[in-house]
Amino acid sequence: MKISVMGTGYVGLVSGACLAERGHRVTCIDIRSDVVEEINAGHSPIYEIALDELLRLAREKETLTATTDARSAIRDSEVTLICVGTPTIDGRMDLSQIMAAAKEIGAALTGKSGYHIVAVKSTVLPGTTEGPVQAAIESQSGRKVGDGWGLCMNPEFLREGRAVEDFRVPDRIIVGATDPMTANRFLEIYADFSCPKLVTTLRTAEMIKYVSNSLLATMISFSNEIANICSALPGVDARLVWKGVHLDRRLTPIDRQAGMAAGVTEYLWHGLGFGGSCFPKDVAALRSFGRTVGEHTRILDAVLQINADQPLRMVSLLEKELSVAGKNVTVLGLAFKPGTDDLRESPAIPLVEELQKKGAHVIVHDPIAMPQARKHLKFLNVTFSQNWSDALTNSDACCLVTAWPEYRAIQPADFGRLMKCPLVIDGRGMFEPAAMAAAGVTWRGVGYTPESCVEQKPVENVCTDLTCSQHNKNSHAR
Repeated sequence: MKISVMGTGYVGLVSGACLAERGHRVTCIDIRSDVVEEINAGHSPIYEIALDELLRLAREKETLTATTDARSAIRDSEVTLICVGTPTIDGRMDLSQIMAAAKEIGAALTGKSGYHIVAVKSTVLPGTTEGPVQAAIESQSGRKVGDGWGLCMNPEFLREGRAVEDFRVPDRIIVGATDPMTANRFLEIYADFSCPKLVTTLRTAEMIKYVSNSLLATMISFSNEIANICSALPGVDARLVWKGVHLDRRLTPIDRQAGMAAGVTEYLWHGLGFGGSCFPKDVAALRSFGRTVGEHTRILDAVLQINADQPLRMVSLLEKELSVAGKNVTVLGLAFKPGTDDLRESPAIPLVEELQKKGAHVIVHDPIAMPQARKHLKFLNVTFSQNWSDALTNSDACCLVTAWPEYRAIQPADFGRLMKCPLVIDGRGMFEPAAMAAAGVTWRGVGYTPESCVEQKPVENVCTDLTCSQHNKNSHAR
């Protein structure tokens, strides 16, 4: 099929490149000429694992191109995907980009022959697609929905850092549509994807996206609240608490050998909370939407409050060991999770802000996100280090924020060798307390007391490697 994609962010560019890989002819639309030029050169303007290679191959096969000419791209396609941003401002969704896209599509549909499908992939609140989006297209085109064009809502479930993988092997495809014919035609795009496909109303599809993200965010905040209780209880190790919970047969199928934890356990793990482009804004938007329909959102209120407080617990842990005023404090990791350079709602931002407010000199490092951080106002007065060893040299304390694999390779002795004061506040539970203590490093982590940081005897037939991917996944999906 011929598909035009409005917006070249994480959702739009990944969707376009992956659909081109499946043999569709894709035209990506963006108003920024420099971004269009970069895509046409086969390079991704955003950091996403495997996306550069996917774009290069699509350009070689001539299955994907990019343009600033939205009207021509829409008229030359059978389906248009709306993948523009929907930021939340003061708890309310900003629909300006969505409405601009809808008006552009409506104008392009004027006089267009053949049936055209418009599908919203951007995250929007229930009622948006069949409300203002539909109204804008109808107004600009002079044609009611069903008169030569149909409307769908096709939410995305892509994790930054794993978006290409998620699109290639989806766990489900949701299509909300105005009518069965439009739904069936649209599903032809996904004909060779083998996963459950659910057709719903437009509003139900919109709601599924919000409920999915809010559930995962709730699990993260619940995990952090439990870990905070563990912090007040000598002898309680939050990591082993979660290991015990994960072994529930409803989360980890148990055979007589060893079962693999279900993917959802990734979110039942403590740390510094959630960030990124989706969870914070989507939970805030759903909370605001609930209030507009007269419903209290006490759980969502708590989810957001716990998440806002969590990064500052690192400062509290640090101040129990050291007065930070005038000290050099290293922050390892600036992106909100590994695998991306996205700084949106990263716990590093309030952490750095609070450290500087208390008079610390902050040194930062991130293997991918440094170029983005240099442009961010909150990092104007920090010192950037090109590698983690330089960042640690002569530092009085280290706060580990992002669970990058590069940091997992740091040896406990490296902290003792490089730092002036080997004090590590581990926000992701990446290091073994006993190994750190043996190297003379003071280690503190979210969800522990010093008394709980003791070696545990292994249990037969159960993985006790707390650094393995199944037990240390606080790099949450969005």
